[in-house]
Amino acid sequence: MKNKALLLHWWWWNSSENWLPWLKLEFEKTWINTFVPDLPDTDNPDLKKQLVSLSNFNIENLDIMVWHSLGCQLAVKFLEEKNIENSRIILVAPTYPNLAIELWKDVLRDSYDSIEKYYNVNLDFEKINKLNNEFIVFLSNNDPYINMENAKKYYSKLENVKFIDFKDKWHFNKSAWVLELSEILECLK
Repeated sequence: MKNKALLLHWWWWNSSENWLPWLKLEFEKTWINTFVPDLPDTDNPDLKKQLVSLSNFNIENLDIMVWHSLGCQLAVKFLEEKNIENSRIILVAPTYPNLAIELWKDVLRDSYDSIEKYYNVNLDFEKINKLNNEFIVFLSNNDPYINMENAKKYYSKLENVKFIDFKDKWHFNKSAWVLELSEILECLK
């Protein structure tokens, strides 16, 4: 096993919220060096700026990546650009470019324009699939932002992908009292 994990929060949050502090502690109990950086400008995210913020991260021996929500778009683009190989990638409640636009407009209202930038991301799935990563996608049946079936259609473009369906985890965040996510540890055993 390699020895490094990268965990990322997403929109409006920081590294000390939701289940990230708990997961960092759990990983470090097993001697996995775990990095949970704060991304810049999460109130008005820009994928290109987020990628630049990660450019100084040392990807050598990167074994595990756990990303949440809109950060999953960033994760897959990060893999593609950095040619990260043979890692385990867990995408929790991942957004996708063809997400139901009307839902997002209703939910986000004034913030929609800032999030739309993420829909214009071109991912080279052929290249990404050649990198031999393992993907695990967590989806909840009552997530108000992510439609499970559409997410599965989109992320089925990845090879070596496993979908895990949950009941009543909402968007896997503190709003649903999800402050621990032991299922991540189970997936990595």
